[in-house]
Amino acid sequence: MKKINGKVFILLTLLTMPLFGEKITVQTATEMAIKNNRDIKKGMLELEKSRLDVDKAWKTAYFKVSYTVSANRYFKEIKSPLTGSYNQSYGHNVALTQPIYAGGAIKTGISIGKDALSLAELNLDKIKKETVLSTVQAYIDVYDAENSLGVLEKSREALSKNYEIQKGKYELRMVTKPEFIESERSLKAVEASIIEMKSNIEIAKEALGILIGYSDSSKIEIVPFGVEENFSKKVNLKDDLVKISSQNTEYQMALKQKQISGKTIDIKKADLRPTIAGVVTYGTSNNTKFSNLTKEKNYNGTVGLSFSWDIFDWGARRLEVKKAEKEYEIKGIEADQALDAIKVNMKKVYYQLQALEKSLEAKRIAVEKAEEVYELEQERYSYNLITMKALLDAETNLRQNRTDYESTRLKYYYLVSKYGSFLD
Repeated sequence: MKKINGKVFILLTLLTMPLFGEKITVQTATEMAIKNNRDIKKGMLELEKSRLDVDKAWKTAYFKVSYTVSANRYFKEIKSPLTGSYNQSYGHNVALTQPIYAGGAIKTGISIGKDALSLAELNLDKIKKETVLSTVQAYIDVYDAENSLGVLEKSREALSKNYEIQKGKYELRMVTKPEFIESERSLKAVEASIIEMKSNIEIAKEALGILIGYSDSSKIEIVPFGVEENFSKKVNLKDDLVKISSQNTEYQMALKQKQISGKTIDIKKADLRPTIAGVVTYGTSNNTKFSNLTKEKNYNGTVGLSFSWDIFDWGARRLEVKKAEKEYEIKGIEADQALDAIKVNMKKVYYQLQALEKSLEAKRIAVEKAEEVYELEQERYSYNLITMKALLDAETNLRQNRTDYESTRLKYYYLVSKYGSFLD
């Protein structure tokens, strides 16, 4: 079974920058999720079940011991010149049966069991990968909300100063009441957004806490992180698309399911063949008295072969073979579909990364421009060259640009990790 390592997600090896106190980094969060996540625990139990199935498949190749007891009473009395009259019989036997030939069903069954175990291992890898991705997304959700809160708090600080200035001017009758009310409204709107954002952070932390098994989610502290930019220029999409057929977990699962389906055909064909088993028995039967069971002379043993063959069943078993062959074709189509879908999704993520790299540059410039505009508008307003609305519009634009840039940056980080997930 493959291990989730640093190659899986670049975000697991991000540059973390701890500040102070005990914090949870994105790497720590993913490690906690792998250890505590309930879906992973279920996957591990399913894996253990598959191991038991393999052991069970091997047992079908070994001999079996059975014990039978019979006691019968007849409706009519039976008369025999040797044993006299009797209306009841008793017996018990021990039998050892060793399969010799089962049409290939035993060998194929063991092989299918091993393939099913490999499939369970791949499924566990898939669950781990999905859990890591979900954890990274949940971690980013908290980080994004905290960044947005920081932007809002900066806006509140600026608007609070502006409000105090407007309040002083209003008392001196230097500004109109509508202008003063507008500055107050803008401040209260930002304060309301801060309250909403704090609740969003609490909810996002709870979601993250559930994923990583951290009960006291309110104490989770996010550690800022970053990845190397221009990621798309450091990977080769063409080469990575080729690697999918050998490295992608979902595609390997589809191939394994196809392989199992092919061996199921052999299982169904085995039902068309005879079965042979070696049989050793020891015991006694047809005793007319229960007390005869205790007499050693009444016991005997046999050694022989058991041959059985279901010769005619109106073609029902052949239809089962045909059904298994159709299922194999279906699994082959599903494997091809899975490969095509994975390649398309990988291309989509790659092109999204390229677009975001350009977008981040533009949004960074937009933030710088919005900061300059806001500073300029503040100065212009101090000389009564613009209205209060123009100043507040400049502040709103700055806030939106900052928030948009941070959200885009975090989306870029997530897509970097998602791209890596296609090759593990």
